[in-house]
Amino acid sequence: MYHELRKRGTSTGMSAGLPAYPLLLIFTLALVVRAVNVMLLHGENAFFAEPDAMTYWALGSALAKRDTFWPTLVSLTDRMPLYPLFVAGVQNAFGDSPRAVAFVQSVIDAGTCALVALLGGLISRRVGVIAGILAAVSPTLIILSSQLLTDTLFLFFFSVMLVCGALFLCGSRHALAAAAGLAGGLALVTRPAIALLLLASVPLIMVAALVQKRRLRFALVSGALFAVCAVAPIAPVLLRNAVVYNTVRLTSQTGDHLALWIFPLVKQRADGTPYQTSVAEMEILFQQGLAGHASDPGANPFVRAAIKSAVAEEQLKALPIRAFVESWMEGMLVNLAVPAVAVDPRMRSLPKPSFYNTPGSTLWQKARSYLLDNPGVYQTILVLSLAAMLPFLALQAAGFVMLARALPWAAVLAFGLLAYFLLLTGPVTGPKYRLPLEPVLIVLAALPLARLCDRSYLIRSKMLT
Repeated sequence: MYHELRKRGTSTGMSAGLPAYPLLLIFTLALVVRAVNVMLLHGENAFFAEPDAMTYWALGSALAKRDTFWPTLVSLTDRMPLYPLFVAGVQNAFGDSPRAVAFVQSVIDAGTCALVALLGGLISRRVGVIAGILAAVSPTLIILSSQLLTDTLFLFFFSVMLVCGALFLCGSRHALAAAAGLAGGLALVTRPAIALLLLASVPLIMVAALVQKRRLRFALVSGALFAVCAVAPIAPVLLRNAVVYNTVRLTSQTGDHLALWIFPLVKQRADGTPYQTSVAEMEILFQQGLAGHASDPGANPFVRAAIKSAVAEEQLKALPIRAFVESWMEGMLVNLAVPAVAVDPRMRSLPKPSFYNTPGSTLWQKARSYLLDNPGVYQTILVLSLAAMLPFLALQAAGFVMLARALPWAAVLAFGLLAYFLLLTGPVTGPKYRLPLEPVLIVLAALPLARLCDRSYLIRSKMLT
């Protein structure tokens, strides 16, 4: 397999992918595993383990009712609308049941596993099959697909974009550029985190088309198709925000993100100030900013967000650059290594401390205090899960080296995707922030496993002969 991969690295394309039969098996395996997990969860609270889940359920309930649909949709500025609309649709179809939403998400996530297999299958069929199996049994995908969060829907559309984009890079066609753009736009109307990545994808699409077709007109049309299809799903939100709120921003979350997450975490890294102390400080400063504003910003959430952002940015300027770099590096390390079992509802029901409120200015201090001070069942399981993550991190690193040697351009793109999401989340940590990385990480882990399978096959063949 590795020598075959090296041969492809010297050409312009990759393999044709996987036939339908293994994809169906992977989809079925993934669906069964997720359905069993959902059935084993007890009580409705198990589907609301993450803090934002209750918010999405309430939004979906409001959108499911005819008299509150439009008022809720028009005033929905701190979240993108597609996932609440999805929840509302499931509620209308299956009633007021969080478990029904989790079952539907299981089907969607099983589709994501098939897409991951397709992505790996562009390298080789063996890599595709192994990647699909790894995705089907991935604890990160399984656990988070049972939660009422945007992540499952977002990851499905993002994976469609990755597959269509990879196919476009292998053989440029207008239909693939349009499909990748539409999938990216649907991911964007689910979560705004992908916005800058879509902007960067437009010139990438054009360059890839120009290199392959060597026609400027084809490259311009490809880039335009990608851009138009990506903007189409988000156009109603942009129009609403421009007309009603006089802004071109997608959401009003920026202020909360800077004031209630970035500043407290960087401040804690700089001088050890407890997280909740900084949050309380920012709330006081924000209220002072509101009082000093020339006009009443109460009716416009984007104005309130701008005031909160300004207050946070002013406080962030006083923090040393070293604290930013260290908090970002530590956050990226945690997001790559933290096991998904940490957010499993059954684990969350165990007595445990809050990582954000754990004292300490460095990652080592916080981790030592979190895991070793007053250890219990939760900490024991978490330590064992962290140890189990190490072999997968080693496989992913080995897979990246293999990809870089055989297909340097693919390795550059993979690194760019990983870096984008890791830098975007920064010091904000949790297994769900690794979810956009999973398709790439799973394919990377599948590469060395496929090579080991090839070697095992050769050894058995020699023994038989």
